[in-house]
Amino acid sequence: MAPRHRTPRRPAAPRRGAHSAARRTGEASAEARLRRDLVEICRRLHARDLIGAAEGNVSARLPGGELLVTPSGANKAALSPGDLVVVDAAGRVVRGAGRASTEIRMHLAAYAARPDAGAIVHAHPITAIALTVAGVPPPDDLVPEAAVTLGPIAVAPFATPGTDEVPASLAPLLARHDVVLLERHGALALGRTLAEAFDRMETLERVARVALVDEAEEAREGVAVLEAEAAAGADLDRVHEGRAFDRGPAMSTLGRDLGCDDETLWRKLGTNA
Repeated sequence: MAPRHRTPRRPAAPRRGAHSAARRTGEASAEARLRRDLVEICRRLHARDLIGAAEGNVSARLPGGELLVTPSGANKAALSPGDLVVVDAAGRVVRGAGRASTEIRMHLAAYAARPDAGAIVHAHPITAIALTVAGVPPPDDLVPEAAVTLGPIAVAPFATPGTDEVPASLAPLLARHDVVLLERHGALALGRTLAEAFDRMETLERVARVALVDEAEEAREGVAVLEAEAAAGADLDRVHEGRAFDRGPAMSTLGRDLGCDDETLWRKLGTNA
């Protein structure tokens, strides 16, 4: 008798909804991880003095296309993962108890202009802001870190925070810049990840400090020349007028905005004026 050949059983078809359930589980896991990472970035921003109190806002893209953002009016150093809110493409809160950041329109504009951006950090780095107040050009090429990490830095004209003026001022710049200074307001850093956006913000402030000291050194050299003229018998009144002038409007404005006079500012910068 010829042996029987059994027809192999077909594997059972996946239960209806199994794929969608697995996808939802994966998205939930990714969101939980992003929530932890975003809260950690907020704590680092506060620890580096890049934000204070309720300043700044941070966001990240979720796998489904929604955005995870910091809530409005919250101290970013004290956030927990559950405090974050999820918004849709129009900025409407779809999950979470709080309100989205008042700067959500700025984030939405940046993501729309940059499909490659996975995260955005908006902070208030003190030295970088001071440079915009003083009218000092952005520190694009002072040190290698500026060119490699930041790329060309743009400066957006002043716009009232929390209004449509802010995304409008950024619109011409977002497609070509990863870092934008907001005049007399703050800075915006885009990245593929939260870590990359944070690194750009931290590097911006460090490079801005170098730029400030460079400005001070140039002014100090000018003062040294004038003091040499005074020692050689030049008119002292003219020399003192020259000292005030050579320190430059940038330095004088910077001192005023930091709440100190020229002499105090120079001492803080380690000069001998």
